[in-house]
Amino acid sequence: MKPITIIIIKYSAILLLWVLILWWVTFFSPIDIPEFIPHTPIKLYGLLFFGFTLTILILAQKEFLAKNTMLNVVNLTLLGAAICFINEAIFQLILSFTEVSNKLYYIIKGTITTTILWTVLSFFVAFQLKTKRTGRLVLFIVALIILFKILTIAFPTLIKP
Repeated sequence: MKPITIIIIKYSAILLLWVLILWWVTFFSPIDIPEFIPHTPIKLYGLLFFGFTLTILILAQKEFLAKNTMLNVVNLTLLGAAICFINEAIFQLILSFTEVSNKLYYIIKGTITTTILWTVLSFFVAFQLKTKRTGRLVLFIVALIILFKILTIAFPTLIKP
């Protein structure tokens, strides 16, 4: 196998293992973990999931660049998206065994939406690692936040009450 394929499989497996452990500890273990961080509306599961996935994307993209310095931002973004897609597809398949109805709907919805979200995050990581232009990165993040805000105003049904 090519080194890049091995890196994708390695980081997808690490991310899948982490997500499965986090999912079990958060929702099924006898450990009493609070749903939210105290005095904030931030869910602990989401914060841990986001933090570890961001760490995996950074480590994987650094390793991709170490193997091939000619990779550009688009290639790094797509490689990060591949890691997240493989992880999410397998996780949603495993998660489907806990659902009672609409299994295919939730597999497709979960895989597509999560992969899109992590692809955007993968772009930010790739852009920073490749170009080192932090000012422009901050501008991209602010533009993305404004875009999401405009979308939620234009389509209020996107946000569930």
